[in-house]
Amino acid sequence: MKKTTYYIAAGLLTFMSVSYAAESAQKTDVTELLKSRLGGSVEVSEPMDTPVEGVYQTQFGSKIAYLSGDGRYIIIGDMIDLQTQENLTELSRRTVSKAVLDKVAINNLAVFPSSTGETNAVLNVFTDTSCPYCKKLHEEVPDLQKAGIEVRYFPFPRGGARGPGYQVLKQVWCGKDKAQTMDIAKEVQSGDLPSADCEQAKFVDVGYNIGNELGVTGTPALFTADGQKIDGYVPSAKLIPMLIN
Repeated sequence: MKKTTYYIAAGLLTFMSVSYAAESAQKTDVTELLKSRLGGSVEVSEPMDTPVEGVYQTQFGSKIAYLSGDGRYIIIGDMIDLQTQENLTELSRRTVSKAVLDKVAINNLAVFPSSTGETNAVLNVFTDTSCPYCKKLHEEVPDLQKAGIEVRYFPFPRGGARGPGYQVLKQVWCGKDKAQTMDIAKEVQSGDLPSADCEQAKFVDVGYNIGNELGVTGTPALFTADGQKIDGYVPSAKLIPMLIN
């Protein structure tokens, strides 16, 4: 008997009718109508095959979407394999997020290494020094370090350059030891922060742009080493088993 696999697009399903240009567009032209609809300022990735015949995956901004083969219809939502229960869209998101995070040089980040001598997991955190839950999470970083987890901080000033933490984050990134200045900014260590006038301060804007690219809308925003996104504060007692299994 022939085995059939079924897929469903779940979550937010949005159908946008894009002006029709051709009866049968080639795969390389599938995204052209979407590009014209979104305007030149939005980058649209090349279409990729999916397990569903005639449906192609693309990405624009932080959104993963699916296009019909003629380029006329777009579906925004999650594609789930009902046979395996895998969320195929989430797997794609993780792959994209991991690729973006892995491009960042570690010396641009505020890093709190594992204190066990062995790194069992890496946690990437988009943080804002003015965020109360970011401070709460930071107080528990020693617990994560003791579990063999390395914490890597990315700056993400809520509100961008107008955000309340923007200048302080620049001061943190101007420190010779960014882990130490992060401790000072988040009030787990006493001391003075350096001036925000330094070359490395520019990374605050870079971090903000990276966060936007990954769909970060608030802090703390956590990403595992494989690109899985965890929104908001999670107590260390719950976070540790999520990262080490």
